[in-house]
Amino acid sequence: GGCAARRCGRRRARIPSARMASPSEKQKRYDRQLRLWGEHGQVCMEECTVCLINGTGCGAEALKNLVLPGIGSFTIVDGANVSEADLGNNFFVEQSSLGTSRAACVTRLLQELNEHVTGSYVAEDISQVLLSRPDFLHSFGLVITTQLPTRELLQVANSCAARRIPLIAVHTYGLLGYLRMVLYEHPVIETHPDHAMNDLRVLAPPAELSRLIEDKYSAIESLPNAEYAHIPYLVLLIRAVAQWSAANGGAQPTSYKQKKEVRAILGSYRRPGLQADQNIDEAVAAVNTALSLPTPDSAVAKLLGAARARLSELASELHSAGAAGEEPGGSRQQLVFWLMAAGLAAHVAGEGRGLLPCIGTLPDMTADTATYVSLREIYSRQAHADMLAVQAHVTALAALESLPGDLVPLGRLKLFCKNAHHLGVHTYTTLAAEYGLDSQAGAAVARALAADDPSCGVLYILLRAAQAFRGERGHWPGARDLEVQTDVPVLKTFVSKELRTLSLNGEKPSPVSDDWIAEFCRWGGAEVHNIDSVMGGVAAQEAIKAVTRQYVPLNNTFIFNGANGVAAALEI
Repeated sequence: GGCAARRCGRRRARIPSARMASPSEKQKRYDRQLRLWGEHGQVCMEECTVCLINGTGCGAEALKNLVLPGIGSFTIVDGANVSEADLGNNFFVEQSSLGTSRAACVTRLLQELNEHVTGSYVAEDISQVLLSRPDFLHSFGLVITTQLPTRELLQVANSCAARRIPLIAVHTYGLLGYLRMVLYEHPVIETHPDHAMNDLRVLAPPAELSRLIEDKYSAIESLPNAEYAHIPYLVLLIRAVAQWSAANGGAQPTSYKQKKEVRAILGSYRRPGLQADQNIDEAVAAVNTALSLPTPDSAVAKLLGAARARLSELASELHSAGAAGEEPGGSRQQLVFWLMAAGLAAHVAGEGRGLLPCIGTLPDMTADTATYVSLREIYSRQAHADMLAVQAHVTALAALESLPGDLVPLGRLKLFCKNAHHLGVHTYTTLAAEYGLDSQAGAAVARALAADDPSCGVLYILLRAAQAFRGERGHWPGARDLEVQTDVPVLKTFVSKELRTLSLNGEKPSPVSDDWIAEFCRWGGAEVHNIDSVMGGVAAQEAIKAVTRQYVPLNNTFIFNGANGVAAALEI
């Protein structure tokens, strides 16, 4: 007769395990975020030092969202004193601090949020700081700027670029929010895709798995119903594929029609009168995703193809800098990433036979506990064997490039191999390139202007024009009440200049209407707290991605139109 199918797998209660140690105080404090980026990600957070340039409402919001999850330390550089305007848009200043250092006030109140974060401040403008200490920013792991005019922004950007220090520039202007990221070459191992991949290798099963199936499931027809209902769907899939291949000259089912035929074979495995055949339902449902080889997709293949040359380039930079007594241009993380990528490429091209390393995990499936554990251990051992094979290539490549043999920690390599299917490298243009004569910004802005709602492209142009206005006039357009109307035609001339710079002056009519220019002057460069709050949240989110080197970061510009809630990402 039939029996009720019993599910097991990642449900730990069904698998004997050692008693878990009680969580540490840090694990209790940061429990929710550890579920997002893990303890290794938290270590990156706690080792990072952040420099915030200008403790404005937006800057304070961004830093608040980094202090709460436990950034290591921060320094605020700000020569301004607390003003009446600050009292209206910055929750981290107090009435009693009016006229005193804004950097000191914001630092003190932010430190109250997390006793484990160290804060300090420099009550000077960043231009003065860099004039007296040109290398001031070089000791930080991340720099965030807010409300900086173009001249000072480019000064900071050039200083960061000299040491490849991640930079996030944020600006709020009335109902406009602007964010620009510069991460140079930014490798990401843990992209956290929305849908986790099941690497079952049905078309190329590990040898140990094939032996287990041969020993235990060579005659499934003779199994009693209770055991038959608990044959893992993985086993059923491999048997069905083998049956299809035997009937098709050893070929593998890859097309839709062929997979449909495999489903029919699985359907033939159903026993009359046995209602508890959930394992067969699972096998049929998995056909589309399981019948594919774990080969690199086009993006990962391109990355692996470039890995060996990039490794040699970075190693050469390291040795040249060492000989000259200088800091290397690339970071240690970059070197480690490309060394692992080159080792992975050698493995795929060699003993991997075109396949990426086994992930080593197993999804839930209907099975008895002992069988599930055996299958899980087989995949875990295969993943470990693949990782050791990659490690051998990494060690050999390190020797060829005269690099330390222990440059890549084993835990890091294991994480790299596990996430090999989704590796990514994101390359950013610098701010100097964006504002340079050969800038390609115009093409990105043109695409934004062609969108259903072109307002984000318009706002980008207006912000650049307002930056140029301030650089020449010393104040933001419309910032002085008596000059709002007279600033409109002046800002219009700066808009025309920016359109020419971006090669958008041929557009008829102008993409930036007179109404937009008048509205921008009416905003007068004011900070509005709800826009500060939104942009502070976006800045902190992207900062965490940059610091932990997890998740896919914004590349590279984000524009938010607070008037209608429309946002756009531009790659400039």
